[in-house]
Amino acid sequence: VTISTVGVIPKMRALTNDLPEVSLALSLHAPNQEMRTKIVPTSTAYKIEGLIEALDNHMMAYRTKRYNGAEYTKTERIKESTRRRAMIEYVMLDGDTSTFECAHQLGKLCENRCLVVNLIPYNQTDVKDKLRCPSEEHMQEFR
Repeated sequence: VTISTVGVIPKMRALTNDLPEVSLALSLHAPNQEMRTKIVPTSTAYKIEGLIEALDNHMMAYRTKRYNGAEYTKTERIKESTRRRAMIEYVMLDGDTSTFECAHQLGKLCENRCLVVNLIPYNQTDVKDKLRCPSEEHMQEFR
């Protein structure tokens, strides 16, 4: 079972405490706080750094429990995250958040973690909005 969240840190922590065996998916949609705030209005309350820390803590829950809350190293985080995968969900929108610079920023956020990054093509509907999905070729290059 995987639970997806837009990133409410207290709820992520509660999930880690109550159901550490459940996988966690974080709907990030942008690689930095400024861009994320434009797409996800609720993100002003919870900064990306805190979200990534909460995601790390969820992936490390079993290890933390085994070692009575002891701090972990980067190497231990990498090893443990291969066992307890988490996911970053990233909606591909044509424009600022799908630049190659953003791809690099997203890569930096994921650095030293075994995360699944789910690039989700924006699904345009009949609603008149300015949002568009980038081309298939662009999404492949973004990967």
